[in-house]
Amino acid sequence: MVTEVRGKAVADKTLIFEMRESGAPMREIAEKTGISKERVRQILSRAMGSTKHKWLSTLQLCETTGLPRNRVLDLEEQGVISPVSNWSAGKRHYLLWPPESCRAIAQFYATHHLCRVCNKPLPKNRVLFCSYGCRQERHKYKYMTPEEKQRVLANIRRYREKKRLAAQVLIATAMPAGVTA
Repeated sequence: MVTEVRGKAVADKTLIFEMRESGAPMREIAEKTGISKERVRQILSRAMGSTKHKWLSTLQLCETTGLPRNRVLDLEEQGVISPVSNWSAGKRHYLLWPPESCRAIAQFYATHHLCRVCNKPLPKNRVLFCSYGCRQERHKYKYMTPEEKQRVLANIRRYREKKRLAAQVLIATAMPAGVTA
């Protein structure tokens, strides 16, 4: 009876190592092998020294490359990078990426020019912005340098002063000579 348990334990360990190397989360490994998640963690840390696998989660890939999640998924749709593993848990969908994805993303951005607003690759007929909407967005006040903002505020002050003086002249010419306001 003891030999059956040992045989099963050895088979479970190899299955655990294989699943973890393929990128499966500890929760999924625990469900498939019928042991607790904590026991999976113990087996992995005792045998491998760590519970980590070599793959990157989408969050880790985003932090490493400095890109937002939707941009990483756009790069996947374009075929620049591809996940090693994906699985669903309820309504959530998870992806694991190989470490080479970081290099592929860096190489992609080195060869492609990007929009200054949304960081998407530029079409061939564009130089700075991917669309007219991005161009309009970039020229808003919030994106101006402090010097440009000071120049805009000075123009506004001059305009208001000019309107105030014009109103005073209008009032002065409209009133009879003997009446004061």
